Amino acid sequence: MYIISPLSQCTSVDKSEEFLSHLKEIAATTHANEPNCYAYAWFRSAGDNATVPSHWLRGFEVYASIEANQVEHRASSEYKAFRTAVSERHLLERPSDLRFWYPSGIGFLAKEKGDVFQRGEEGGKVQYLVTDEFVVRSGAKEEVYSQLRAVAGVAEDAADVLTFWVQDRYGKNGSSDGGGGVYEVYVLIRCSKREAFETFWKQIQTAWDQISQLVEDRRRTNWVESGIGFLSR
Repeated sequence: MYIISPLSQCTSVDKSEEFLSHLKEIAATTHANEPNCYAYAWFRSAGDNATVPSHWLRGFEVYASIEANQVEHRASSEYKAFRTAVSERHLLERPSDLRFWYPSGIGFLAKEKGDVFQRGEEGGKVQYLVTDEFVVRSGAKEEVYSQLRAVAGVAEDAADVLTFWVQDRYGKNGSSDGGGGVYEVYVLIRCSKREAFETFWKQIQTAWDQISQLVEDRRRTNWVESGIGFLSR
């Protein structure tokens, strides 16, 4: 699988809303017409991000192949209209990072199929997401991954933890550092609500503290569902 998780740096709150309006159209046609796209969802800031401005957005997309992402997905009229708007309306401060991540073999994207977002932020509790990105220090990969496997086991048993999925730049069949001496990791955590995440975090705090001692260049950001997209079929 080929995964992208753009951190889209919208230029203002209004531009962020315009950006999302296009993504809503893309999500609908992607779900209906692109079976090789396994997940396509976008999230708003949870409002408690110290790391990024509150009008930035985060996407999470999973494809069966490079062609599914770069040919099939980009062929729709909705996507083409979006790209035109991004350029002509200056919706972004700079292009989003579209480099691929790959499944590490640790954790799960969804516990149930057909996980489609259908609501916005208004009314009731919304799903709460955390993304944690970091670089593993030289020689520490096995220890970090051992801790992540343990945390994934806790997540499996927690009913309100809906996603705990670990990706890296090389995948479970790749080399230890891709030959470059740097091992980047991306963790997606999704819970039924913020309070559920706080409960889960208390359970895994010791393990995550140990992970934190073994990584650098860490960036953690918090998000809520926007009512756009799906995370399984």
